[in-house]
Amino acid sequence: MWIFPVLFLALGYALVLFGMGRFLQPSHDRLGLRRMDNSVLVQTLARGWAALTSAHTLERITDELTIRRHGTQG
Repeated sequence: MWIFPVLFLALGYALVLFGMGRFLQPSHDRLGLRRMDNSVLVQTLARGWAALTSAHTLERITDELTIRRHGTQG
């Protein structure tokens, strides 16, 4: 029964990587979720992994979130 928590954690981690990879891709280059194939999915996960291992990329994420937050107020 230990396999279910491990699979749950692995799926959650993959979703975090996918979300970060998708967020870091420029919006004009993003494919719709239905148009994604296996190679695009792997590239998105790899981009998310690179984001987690690079402090510079995480600063970019926080900067973009700050810009978006201030852009909606003004």
